[in-house]
Amino acid sequence: MSAASLSAKAEPSRRSLLKAAGLAGAAFMVPLSGCGATSGAHNGITTLRFMQNKPEVVAYFNQVIKDFEALNPDIRVIQDFNEGNFVPGLVRNDPPDVVTRGFAQATADFVKKGIFADLSDMPVAASIDPKMQDLVASWGQYNGSEISALPFSLAAAGVIYNRDIFEAKGVAVPTTWDEFIAACETFKAAGIAPIYGTFKDNWTLGQGLFDYVAGGSLDVAGFFAKLTAKGAAISPDAAESFTNNFAPALPKMLQLASFSQKGAASKNYADGNAAFAKGQAAMYLQGPWALSQLVAANKNVRLGSFPLPVTNNPADTKARVNVDMALSITRNTPNMAAAQRFVNYLLEPSVVNAYNEKNAAYSPLKDAPAVENPQISGLNTSVRDGRYYQGATTYFPPSVPLYNYVQSFVYTQNGEQFLAALDDEWRRVAERTAV
Repeated sequence: MSAASLSAKAEPSRRSLLKAAGLAGAAFMVPLSGCGATSGAHNGITTLRFMQNKPEVVAYFNQVIKDFEALNPDIRVIQDFNEGNFVPGLVRNDPPDVVTRGFAQATADFVKKGIFADLSDMPVAASIDPKMQDLVASWGQYNGSEISALPFSLAAAGVIYNRDIFEAKGVAVPTTWDEFIAACETFKAAGIAPIYGTFKDNWTLGQGLFDYVAGGSLDVAGFFAKLTAKGAAISPDAAESFTNNFAPALPKMLQLASFSQKGAASKNYADGNAAFAKGQAAMYLQGPWALSQLVAANKNVRLGSFPLPVTNNPADTKARVNVDMALSITRNTPNMAAAQRFVNYLLEPSVVNAYNEKNAAYSPLKDAPAVENPQISGLNTSVRDGRYYQGATTYFPPSVPLYNYVQSFVYTQNGEQFLAALDDEWRRVAERTAV
């Protein structure tokens, strides 16, 4: 798509852009179009600012940028890995040209306000697995149909397990809830902690217990779509309420928590990585982001992953996923043609597939090769077949202290109070955001 065709589309107002950033009242005099301070054309060279959201992969993208510039000598790319610069950049008339962001509620708010350009006419959009593109679209689309982001990396999470412990105790990877509970009982009887719990870091309870059990037993995306449509009319007795949909998940959450080692309440994520790497538990409710740290702590640890089965029907079993990186172009960039060339290059198979192979993630391309990494290959079938969900925690705005509520529930085991609090929080959010 050309810059001209983009500008011909109805653009969002400057005020709506600033409102999306939460700064409309503070910076209403700043225009959001035109050339920013660190990008633009000079002496025939177009400079792009590329803001990516993962500081740990700076070196990888430095090499990608070097290779791209060698093929495109008329374009220079500056990498910015401080995601906190994004909103201030919008306000200062210095937005990045190309952006990667993890896709969740916060990014969806920018999409709905039209801050990102429509990429649907870019040929590379047709190379994306439609099931993965649907994950982005499920958060909402500007003008009801635009493609504001193209997936670059899909992180799939499940139960990380110690292969040596499973083999030593003759335990097969469970495919049903009953098999999973039986495996836990086998490990417990052998004096091995079935699951290493890190309750002190409340986000690990949200990502693990809450997301895994809820996502494996109900249609998370469908639930939140109905909840959003209900708006501020939500109440505990409504058909769309947390109370009436999440209650069956709570006993299973508590059952999983009961299989954690003694003292789980005092252990954080770092403690869990160190202990699990040493073989102090059979399983760990974490995603691929933990794998490199586990191997760093013990280079000989043999790990695998499988999606948590929450029912006794294996066909119901799904993996938790999130679009860990998605590519967008800011709508008002003056460097549209150059930005599109860069995005096209980033989605070349040799670039995007290599990134995901290196980072224990899944490529979004239709024809991506099968993942061979034994640490995550147990999730391949779920990803290939689209049997996955985005965690319930990702649908909550940052203003809701969800992880605190999950942690409190695990400690107090008061499910009624927990679900009522979620209904109440969601109602207040809906009231504040009502138009």
